[in-house]
Amino acid sequence: MLPTIIAAIAPYISGVLSPIARNIGHKLGEAFGNNSQKYRDFLIPAPNNSSDSTEIERAKQRYSQEMLEYAKAKDTRDRELLKLTVAQTARRIELQEQEQRDRLKLAALQRDLMRELQAKDIQVKLAEIQTIWDKDTWFSKLNREETKQILLQQQHRLLILLSPPKISKQCPETFCEDLPIEMRSVGDFLRQHYPQQDVLRPVKFYSDYFTESIGDIDVERLQRILSPVPTTILYSDISDYAVTFRVGFWGFLNNQEVSLFSTKVFEWEEAKDALLASGVSEKKALRMIRQLIVAIHKLLAGFLADLYYLNIDPGYEPLLFNLKDELAEYGLAEELVKPYFDILQDIQRRQREVYEKELKKLADAELKALEEFRQREVYKQELKKLAEAEAAKVFRIKEPKWRCVRTLKGHLGCVTSVAISSNGETIASGSYDRKIKLWNLQKGWEIFTFTGHSDYVTSVIFSPNGETIASGSDDEKIKLWNLKNGREILTFNGHSKGVNSVVFSPDGETIASGSEDEKIKLWNLKNGREILTFNGHSKGVNSVAFSRDGETIASGSEDDIKLWNIKNGREVCTLTGHSDCITSVAFSPNGETIVSGSDDGKIKLWNLKNGREIITFTGHSKCVNSVAFSPDGETIASGSMDNTIKLWNLKTGQEICTLARHGHWVISVTFSPDGNTLVSGSCDETIKIWRCDG
Repeated sequence: MLPTIIAAIAPYISGVLSPIARNIGHKLGEAFGNNSQKYRDFLIPAPNNSSDSTEIERAKQRYSQEMLEYAKAKDTRDRELLKLTVAQTARRIELQEQEQRDRLKLAALQRDLMRELQAKDIQVKLAEIQTIWDKDTWFSKLNREETKQILLQQQHRLLILLSPPKISKQCPETFCEDLPIEMRSVGDFLRQHYPQQDVLRPVKFYSDYFTESIGDIDVERLQRILSPVPTTILYSDISDYAVTFRVGFWGFLNNQEVSLFSTKVFEWEEAKDALLASGVSEKKALRMIRQLIVAIHKLLAGFLADLYYLNIDPGYEPLLFNLKDELAEYGLAEELVKPYFDILQDIQRRQREVYEKELKKLADAELKALEEFRQREVYKQELKKLAEAEAAKVFRIKEPKWRCVRTLKGHLGCVTSVAISSNGETIASGSYDRKIKLWNLQKGWEIFTFTGHSDYVTSVIFSPNGETIASGSDDEKIKLWNLKNGREILTFNGHSKGVNSVVFSPDGETIASGSEDEKIKLWNLKNGREILTFNGHSKGVNSVAFSRDGETIASGSEDDIKLWNIKNGREVCTLTGHSDCITSVAFSPNGETIVSGSDDGKIKLWNLKNGREIITFTGHSKCVNSVAFSPDGETIASGSMDNTIKLWNLKTGQEICTLARHGHWVISVTFSPDGNTLVSGSCDETIKIWRCDG
């Protein structure tokens, strides 16, 4: 009898179910296929806006690494499985169990990371609940405490809400009385097949969250509160002759916007007449119509649960494939649900194709990193061999000898910054005594003192044409000074905390400044106006430097080193490797490398093409305050809190010599244009001039 009954109503239901499956599948499939984000951005979707970008990137990197480890283990297992004989059943089962354990472990990690990233957004929503409830009376129909508990759930899972159907008063009484009760079985279906504690496909279901029927606008209202939680809402409208099934969802494929879909109308009254014509009583016909309405809700719930987990887990196996017989018992024959299976299989195929490509990228990147590491190790070994060979030569070329030829006194506080003019004749110095002084480099005479800052002077620099000096100070200001008459030309205001570093662009038309306010600013020298602000550091910026072509700025901060595009203000890349605050950065003369000094006592050389560390120079026993390249790019000078200056040979990676004449921290070092003179500033309140004897 059942096949006959199903055949009687099939024409009325077949055209209802297919379009919504195709429309939902098309939207999610298109979003996945066309999105230019990296695949891991779908695996660990970013929350709305509250989480720190570093936290998001760290989570994605962690998941990518675990995904790669899983892929390696799976590949090893697959290879072994191919070699097993039919008799080796126990080992086959063991490998399959290992596969299942690893899949569960990867899925659990993914849910944990997603939940951690949602935490800040959830706290924001919890704080907004009271305001939203007060502004919109519709929310008074919902349970506020239950809403809070949904937000506070400890496990990342899909939320499915079922609204009471909106039933016309013209419908048969059994629809009004019995259908709402029967709809509760949707929850039984989900709890059986998609239990909320499941690792692979957890679903939290509520059939009584809504106290009355809802519409599209109510779905969008609810999203304002529950946006951090991936959610599906099932609701329907039943008139005196037809049913329209509706779904709304958000949080699929990193998309927080609401998506709304509805079926074509199911002409239930005509289906009832067909059943009556097949010999079924009216009471039973209405019961079968109700059961079919409930079954369609179950189908949509299972379909959307499978779609959600399939779109974030490439190895996910849709459960709906295994529920054909159960759905058929409800009147949903295989040909009626086939479009849903087809959509799931299509997205599963796409997912796995892109997943394999991503795994290959990760594997290739790992191999490349290993190869580069190997090359660096070979390079270091070659440097070591070269150094040993040089040392073994009887007539070895002697390293140049440096000696202190003059000590300049005049400041009444720590000398924080020294600079040499482009003609090599003048030294500028800044100090805690709030003064800037000019000195004759050859004679050591003080030429002039500039006053005007109201706090420590932290940085001084000559313009490329040698006609002006720029200074930065803890008074939050940058000043420009005329060297001919000693007068202040301009004051640049804009930073909200002390300025730590200033530098001229190579063309002399702009100044870049780094500040404790975590910002880098670019200034127009002609009118004193701010051109651009570079945002990205999370802590104070200690050092800024221009590349030789003037197109890139490097900045060193308490968090990391960043490179910036001068034209659009965007971050180019971040260099990480130091374990403490970065105090100083400088470009090499050829523009191919950057040197950095840090409070971790190390100096690092970086390759600008790939952002990788080339070599680390170790030798200082305390913080490195300043680093500088020699004009020929073959030597680095560093000043440290261990009261010394060290010179380093870039070809061999070896220390050339240590200059130890200062009585306190060395804060600043700089080379003369000819490379034969080094000037250092110290907290012993002196400036020392060092000369190279050959």
